[in-house]
Amino acid sequence: MKLYNWPMAPNPRRATIFVAEKGIDIEIVNAGDPENPSRLSPDFCHRFPHRRVPVLELDDGDWIAEAPAICRYLETLYPDNSLMGRDAREAAQIEMWDRVAEWEGLMAVSEYFRNTHKAFAGRGVAGYANEVPQIPELAERGQFRLGLFFSKLDTQLDDREFIVGDRFSFADITAYCAIAFGTSRRLAVADDCPNVTRWYEAVDARPGVSAAA
Repeated sequence: MKLYNWPMAPNPRRATIFVAEKGIDIEIVNAGDPENPSRLSPDFCHRFPHRRVPVLELDDGDWIAEAPAICRYLETLYPDNSLMGRDAREAAQIEMWDRVAEWEGLMAVSEYFRNTHKAFAGRGVAGYANEVPQIPELAERGQFRLGLFFSKLDTQLDDREFIVGDRFSFADITAYCAIAFGTSRRLAVADDCPNVTRWYEAVDARPGVSAAA
């Protein structure tokens, strides 16, 4: 198997952190264009019309896209050290918070980034071969949404070490990737969210997270 990554993007980092935390030995391939790191390579886009990362290429040539689907597949193959839930209730809670972190955190940062960065002019939404214009108002909305996500996450972490109980999970990975990318775009965690700051620093120090940087 090969896992296609794009080091500059937060979404494929969800998969690379998952692989590192699970200790899975898998080839990781940079899907970026060597001549223009702000774009995926033409070869990748030709081979995988999904045109987004991550992509997991299977040994028979078939492929799976989207980080949650890839990680669910790998969790089934490598069930030890579960990051997707040990029972039905925990699995549902992890999936719920993963979706919250993706849609309210990661997508909020994406709205801001894709609609402000000069290198992404005409690429306001990922995955399209056609031009998609940037919309400044969406950047403003993304920044606003991210603030709401910080507050929601801070409340959830008020009496918890991790987002779902006392174990690191895929939900933590997604939320971490959203916040790490936001921080890189100067969208720092709000000062009135100390639980998020405490949790983020703990996750950032994990060996698996550092290995997938």
